[in-house]
Amino acid sequence: MFVKKATAAQIEAAVASLRESFGELTYIDNVPVKQYMLKWMSAFAPDVTVYDAKSFCLPKKLFRNYLWHAFSFQKTDSYVDEDAVAQFQNGFEGKCYILLNDENIICAVPDGRIFDPENVKHFKNIIIFTADYTKTYVHTGNPEFGPFYKSSDMTESEDAEPDESFIVNEEEENEE
Repeated sequence: MFVKKATAAQIEAAVASLRESFGELTYIDNVPVKQYMLKWMSAFAPDVTVYDAKSFCLPKKLFRNYLWHAFSFQKTDSYVDEDAVAQFQNGFEGKCYILLNDENIICAVPDGRIFDPENVKHFKNIIIFTADYTKTYVHTGNPEFGPFYKSSDMTESEDAEPDESFIVNEEEENEE
């Protein structure tokens, strides 16, 4: 799908909507969102090939990809639908991050217990994950896909550090 970068007004509206729903949060604009995406991919979809990650999950210059495609294309294991909702029922303890995939923004929340499947489902393409990258919950906004839940004990990889091979440089983006 061809997309334009979110405008400042769209980003401001998205952050305001998150604050209205979840209260205290910090909009992170001093670290590129892509760094969080890469670390998320390494932690929750380490078995996804670099080719598939670049093709379906990581953003490109003109096309929007979604991290949750790692789950919807069944490239890695996760809980789906009611099983995912049951796993996420009480949110996550401790600091968490919210990634809005459409606006390409990241926010930090001091306590993830404020989340539950009901208050998250009002957002489209929202990814919530713990600060230590051990648990994630994804609500796609598309009734055909998700929600998805995954914890680090579901993956063989114990290393949540980003794999540098996922990095797409500007030259590669311009070629696509």
